[in-house]
Amino acid sequence: MKSINSLSDINIYRILRLVWEQKGISRIEIASKLALDKSTITKHVSQLKELGLIHEMAQGSTGPQGGRKPIFLEITPNFGVVGGIEINTERFICCILNLHGTVLFQHQEIIKPEVFKKLKTKGIFTIAYNLIVSESEKLSLPLLGIGVGLPALINPETSVIRESVPLFISSPYNFIQDVQDIITVPVYIENDARCCCYSERFVANVSPQNMLFLLLEYRMIEALSDAPRKVAIGMGLVLNGHIFRGNESTAGEFRSLLWDESVEGQLKSSFTAPINGFNEDKENEGYIELSKHVAFLVNILNLNRVYIAGLDNPSADKLSKCIYKEINYLWAYGPKKNVDIQIASLGNMAVAYGAACMYLEKIFPIPKLTGSKNNQPNSLELFSHIKHKNLKK
Repeated sequence: MKSINSLSDINIYRILRLVWEQKGISRIEIASKLALDKSTITKHVSQLKELGLIHEMAQGSTGPQGGRKPIFLEITPNFGVVGGIEINTERFICCILNLHGTVLFQHQEIIKPEVFKKLKTKGIFTIAYNLIVSESEKLSLPLLGIGVGLPALINPETSVIRESVPLFISSPYNFIQDVQDIITVPVYIENDARCCCYSERFVANVSPQNMLFLLLEYRMIEALSDAPRKVAIGMGLVLNGHIFRGNESTAGEFRSLLWDESVEGQLKSSFTAPINGFNEDKENEGYIELSKHVAFLVNILNLNRVYIAGLDNPSADKLSKCIYKEINYLWAYGPKKNVDIQIASLGNMAVAYGAACMYLEKIFPIPKLTGSKNNQPNSLELFSHIKHKNLKK
């Protein structure tokens, strides 16, 4: 696909991104926010309307000086759909969203350990992928692409899983290359905790500038029915409005400062009780140890929000109070830190929904000139292809 390499391309993408984010904005407002002249806006909006990608949704009121009523624009929600998939050793979750982020389909399926051992990540992906393709066909809506969230060290630029303890992957694995014989639409992969950051940014509609997403899940340490489970802790970071990956895309990988070779999990303290209902004494050990680490990051990085996912609501509520207490206990100044600590909005859908939102952000990108490392589809070519495909029906 051709690169974004002209001022015209960039302006179209800027308009597209703004209309997608605002969900009801006039041409005058677009011109003002993007500092573009009216003729440029008129030209590009007409192109996007011709594609069927945006449409006029309502008229506003005239201003104090009279004149024409502004006409508000929005992305056509059912121009196409995107899919989201979460895969771990015990279940997969998949969903389909329209371009407004509305869930049109969702499905969760438990995976038996022996099934995962046989099918591995590719086999489970194939099941979820075929389900999304089938359901999008039932909806009679074109599938634009799919995002996949995995508990793994992932380089999203190369689509390589470097390693994953939960998925039993011990050497670099080019996932997308391995599934090329299956897929007919673009597929992108991302770490599961970072997918959760995408989901909360989209649900809030206003990106938290500095936040931490804390994902806790109990996972098997072997692909056996009676295998013991340990808590797996992943973190996603948003810094200055951008999802932070670090130089090697390993930001958010956690191990306690108290860890030593005698410790099996990520925390030194006990955190092995069933996820629904902890023993009061043992619970506090793990909670306090984890909370101190979260508080350290909140205070050092000046974060303003923390999300918690993977725990039942009573446990998440108790953990949030513990984190808040540690944030203020470890803060050297006054007054108390005002940090918003919330239970994740989407529960067990957070990863799959976030993976789909990741793909939405790729097709409505903040444009970059050719020369920067840019792993994204050329959306205009994709949309044009969908338009012509629909005309042939």
